[in-house]
Amino acid sequence: MNKLIIFLLLLFTTYSSIDTNKIENEVETSGISINDAEYTMHIDIETITNNTLNLVVKMELKNGSHFASPHNTRNFKGQFDMDLGSYTDIDFVNKLIETRKPKSGCGSNVYNTKVNWIKTNTTYRQSLHVISKEDFQVFGRVKFVIEPRCTLEEISFGIVSENGVFKVIQPNC
Repeated sequence: MNKLIIFLLLLFTTYSSIDTNKIENEVETSGISINDAEYTMHIDIETITNNTLNLVVKMELKNGSHFASPHNTRNFKGQFDMDLGSYTDIDFVNKLIETRKPKSGCGSNVYNTKVNWIKTNTTYRQSLHVISKEDFQVFGRVKFVIEPRCTLEEISFGIVSENGVFKVIQPNC
């Protein structure tokens, strides 16, 4: 009985020491990093199963910069978006998961609708379904408008599969 109590106490102590405000760092960022004066973006792959992956995009904001969440009630130009183009080897599945969800209606835009602004470091996870069993390369991009600079950012990336190992690369174009 004493061992059970000690185990539960250790478990509680370990759990209570976890910082829930900390941005997720479980993913080793061996992919690519884009450094800008207003943000740093890390893009990488997490392998979940043999044919299911997560594309992981970590946004670290600097100097009070911010951008529009992809989870707004109305789509408008400039909100965070990812696409892969038209490929038969791999495809997005399920919804984009945003860790550090913004507060609803944190501002407005020119259409006088509420906008969920992302003002803190945020991680995005997009599930990918691998269709091809062969080696392949696919290319995609992340788009968003960084505020207050008001510039459209388009970051290209590639996903490469070689012998069942997946990695993110930065295209040379």
